[in-house]
Amino acid sequence: MPNDDGRLRPLLAESWSTAPDGLSVTVRIFPNAKFHDGTSVTGALVAEALNRVLPQIMGPAFDDVKQITGVDATTVRFDLRRRSQFILESLETAIQKPGKPGVGTGPYVTAAGTSPAMLKANPAYYRERPSIEQISVTSYPSVRAAWAELLRGNLDMLSEVNIDALDSLQRASNVSVFSYVRHYQYMIVFSPKSAHVQDPLVRRALNAAINRDDIIRVALNGHGVPSTGPVPPEHWALDKAAPRFRFDRNLAKALEGKHLKFTCLVPADSAYERVALAVKEQLAASGVDMEVEDATQEQILRATSNNDYDAVLLDPVSGPTVFRSYRAFYSKVPFNPKPRASALIDDALDRIREAQSDDAYRAGVTALQQAMMDDPPVLFIAWGERARAVSRRFEVPAPEKGRDVLNSIRLWRPSAQGRSAN
Repeated sequence: MPNDDGRLRPLLAESWSTAPDGLSVTVRIFPNAKFHDGTSVTGALVAEALNRVLPQIMGPAFDDVKQITGVDATTVRFDLRRRSQFILESLETAIQKPGKPGVGTGPYVTAAGTSPAMLKANPAYYRERPSIEQISVTSYPSVRAAWAELLRGNLDMLSEVNIDALDSLQRASNVSVFSYVRHYQYMIVFSPKSAHVQDPLVRRALNAAINRDDIIRVALNGHGVPSTGPVPPEHWALDKAAPRFRFDRNLAKALEGKHLKFTCLVPADSAYERVALAVKEQLAASGVDMEVEDATQEQILRATSNNDYDAVLLDPVSGPTVFRSYRAFYSKVPFNPKPRASALIDDALDRIREAQSDDAYRAGVTALQQAMMDDPPVLFIAWGERARAVSRRFEVPAPEKGRDVLNSIRLWRPSAQGRSAN
């Protein structure tokens, strides 16, 4: 599993090592790991699961893999045709028991046939057994309705607090709020067929016309981080001197007099709409007319599948690993919406994939940032922020900076005054 800086940390895997020639990777499974049905997680079963799911997840990068084999009960080996940094980065995928959909290895198990949905502690979990034995998951018609129930003490947790309720909940005395920066960033993806933005200079100028700090302040109530490119700003390989997207009035002047006009599809959600309107206003200052068109998810999927659109505002997963950027921007990986192809971006991603050292990896990331600035396929805007709200009847370990507190739910415990918390 990746940390927020893109470095990997063990979870189901206890450790891993790469051969000196880089042509094999050995992964050791955590001792005594069990599937939800109580059977042992073995090297053979993990290898079978990965052989099934990785070709689809990795796309062309899976060509680097010669074979995946279970060496023994706790070891899996990847034999490679060539060095590949994306082998380990792709292993954040969840392992499910072959032939048993939904039978995984996590600390909680879905209880079949329950309403509302119920999660039960996995008695065979190979790490710390969860202190919370049972979790009931209930849907509400609105965040405001769930928020009211939390403040009344009828809920123990609100799984996602949007920016509209965040400031109000932070003032509540019976609730702890844990903010985190999501691994998703708002961006406007330009259609490969859009005649309005064929010129790379136009797309560079559009990115330069955006004051991302102002958009976060106005549209996201200050809860976000400016986008500087495809790589998360805290990534270990993003050099301080690497090129980044920034507000640049002089470069944005290239838009003046072009009478540029395009339509941007926007999901029918208040946060997306505010971001879209803030972008529209800023582009208007440079003489660009961005028409905002509300659309359902079905309409967006249909339009992007058929390339029947000018642009679309989305917040696709973009981190914390560079492998996420590879999936989104490498021209030969199926992705929807698929940004316009760029040989510069493909070459930079190949440099990262084939890097033989940390320094080579950093150089590849710098090349990727530069390629994005030279031939930007999207308009980068901001990384969104969300929060979890938890009743103070629970003691919650302080999360690492910016990390989602939900990752540690197995370690939560009822507080001294809340032993009846449920």
